[in-house]
Amino acid sequence: MYDRDRVLNILGWGAFAFSCSVFFLPVINPDIYWHLSAGKYTLAHFGPPHTDFLSWTKAGAEWVDFEWLPQVFYYLLYKAAGFRALLLFKALILVLTLLVFRATVLLYGRRAALPFLLPFFAAAIMSNCDLRPENFSLLFFSITLYFLEKSRLASLAAGSSDGVPPGSKFRAAVAVFFALWANMHAGYLYGLALIGLYAGGECFSEQLPYIYGKGPFVRPGKSVEYLKIFFLGLVSSLANPYGWKIYAVMLNHQRYMSTLQDNIQEWAAFNLSNAYQWPYALALAVVMGSFVYFVLRRRHAVYPHFAALLFFAWASANHARHIPFFIMTGLAFTLALPWKKLEPSLSAGALCLAAIWWFYSGMVWTQYTGKARLFKWGSEGMAAFLSENRKELAGLKLYNTWSWGGWIGWELGPDYKPFIDGRYIFHDRITEVTELSGNVPNWTRLIAKYKLDLALIKLDEPNVPVKLRLRNGSESVFWRPTYLFYLPLTDWAVIYWDHTSAALVRRNSVPAGWLAAREFRYLRPGDTASLEQPLLTGEVPLSELRRELQLYLRGHSTGYDAESGRVIDVVHGLEALCAQKGAKCAK
Repeated sequence: MYDRDRVLNILGWGAFAFSCSVFFLPVINPDIYWHLSAGKYTLAHFGPPHTDFLSWTKAGAEWVDFEWLPQVFYYLLYKAAGFRALLLFKALILVLTLLVFRATVLLYGRRAALPFLLPFFAAAIMSNCDLRPENFSLLFFSITLYFLEKSRLASLAAGSSDGVPPGSKFRAAVAVFFALWANMHAGYLYGLALIGLYAGGECFSEQLPYIYGKGPFVRPGKSVEYLKIFFLGLVSSLANPYGWKIYAVMLNHQRYMSTLQDNIQEWAAFNLSNAYQWPYALALAVVMGSFVYFVLRRRHAVYPHFAALLFFAWASANHARHIPFFIMTGLAFTLALPWKKLEPSLSAGALCLAAIWWFYSGMVWTQYTGKARLFKWGSEGMAAFLSENRKELAGLKLYNTWSWGGWIGWELGPDYKPFIDGRYIFHDRITEVTELSGNVPNWTRLIAKYKLDLALIKLDEPNVPVKLRLRNGSESVFWRPTYLFYLPLTDWAVIYWDHTSAALVRRNSVPAGWLAAREFRYLRPGDTASLEQPLLTGEVPLSELRRELQLYLRGHSTGYDAESGRVIDVVHGLEALCAQKGAKCAK
């Protein structure tokens, strides 16, 4: 005879450890760099920034850095042990979140569900588990949910109308909790929303006899206590370096919500074609279906649960970043329903485990790289080049792609200041930069508007066909890189490039001698295929190609560019063509 509780306990903790593998995935958030810059600033100035000090386009503009406290942690950890420490810190917060969720499940006595529920929970919130200040909101929200459910169940067990503990110590704890949360991340609003929904649902429940004409109006009890917590938390949120101005940030997000939804995946609406959101889709169907069943067939409803579910189902369907809040509430409230039996059969359990294994082996573990970060934002070679030539280039009006802004400010600041980064103060510029790709008129307007002198671009645009006439009178179609049309060579010069990025400078913004020694006039990124005919007709000197190859290799001598061998092969191939009989290459 086996000890059932012991077996379930072992299986539950085994599932917990299994689930935690989701939380150790590499960091992919490019915003981490401006978070590090802000953390460094806060420690150096004994307080968070109030104006922008990172960019040149918003320099001096008001910046309400409502995530200032996590940024201090990030900077200290990074200085101590780099990205590995940040990865472990992120994982720790998420593991604690899972631990609190587990404790919430146990409030309902559903230990048998843990081996299936915990891996599903981790999979469902996977897309929201990158390194972000939002990690703290997931933890704090789970604590809020645990407290509300524990208090509700305790009052039911005691047959009491009191929903929350009395006393000044409890109120002080609530005030400290929300003040701390408000200095971590704006997600404290979700915690307040949950408490407010409990108040509304409880108020409805208290007045049901009066609503149905079966009794007098009842003086509110637990609902008022929930409201007291709500307003205490709301007032406590003002205990931050910016006071009420943190709410202006929320209004800014609402103002640009359509732009955010169009350009940032975490703000986009739920999308069934995204495989990482399939667990959420399944949870949405099962949770809402369960509640509809119990309301219509069993005439059972916990109104605070019902109110919270409707809100977070709506919020999560509209914005993917709200999915974890629905997952926490939905799974917990579904387990709280009065199921007669909630233990899967052997076949159903095997099917669930197979599905979980499939998801983890295909979606989770394949992302493990052995490195703390998955991407390199920007280019190490470009950073070295810009640093080496800061005398000529620093201070120029620089353009950078959106995702590189934080990296430029961290890696090259304060000499170089980015054009844009991921902070909310640039919401009005998002459309301006996302509509540039392949659009020459938009580029022309942007360059004229900001009087740009230095452009750091990604080499991710397709080439376009162009018919050109050679010196010998023949015409040929060449596939030329798009950047040559919005950064024309008459005004702009390529001064650095690798296989993913390039730097171009306006010719009249730097000394002519410096530019002559560093410009790539022929060996340009994406343009090497168009060299063959001009070389064979003598328009491109072979000696210049050899000189520019050496220039390229000097800029990549420390292994910044794995494609150096390919560039060497291109030049050697052109040399071989010039060696053929009949070639008219200019030496």
